[in-house]
Amino acid sequence: MIYLDNAATTLTKPRCVIDAVVKAMNTSGNSGRSSHGAAMEASRTVFAARKVLADFFGADGPEQVAFTANATQALNTAIKGLISPGDHVITTALEHNSVLRPLYEMEEAGAEITVIQPDSTGMIDCNLLEQAIRPETKAIVCTHASNVTGNIIDAERVGKIARKYGVI
Repeated sequence: MIYLDNAATTLTKPRCVIDAVVKAMNTSGNSGRSSHGAAMEASRTVFAARKVLADFFGADGPEQVAFTANATQALNTAIKGLISPGDHVITTALEHNSVLRPLYEMEEAGAEITVIQPDSTGMIDCNLLEQAIRPETKAIVCTHASNVTGNIIDAERVGKIARKYGVI
């Protein structure tokens, strides 16, 4: 079978994922719940995962890695924790509702949002992102690849622009 609906659920799991889930269901306790052996093993597993992710993403340490139930919850937590009234945020019209809805909610609370429109081919001009930066700009929030069009934003260039202006 060819399965292409991976946006919300990945149907086919690698054998190693199945094995890890079965092992956890049979041996792991609740991480952070107690100090018995099974709970401590679960805590060590969670910490090891945080360490791998911190190393991968270049974080200062595993305590900076937080797990959420899904991408929507992670985006809501990040956006609502980062943006305050008076802040300016740059985003694009290519964003998923999981980005736009919390941004618009923060706009209602007093933040300012600039939405960059794509060109006729669906591409975002990074020069427009840079031109939209103001002294109160706190962040550029944009997708790397649109799940609707498949168009890709040059994440490396966006990162360089953000660093140049001290923007997240």
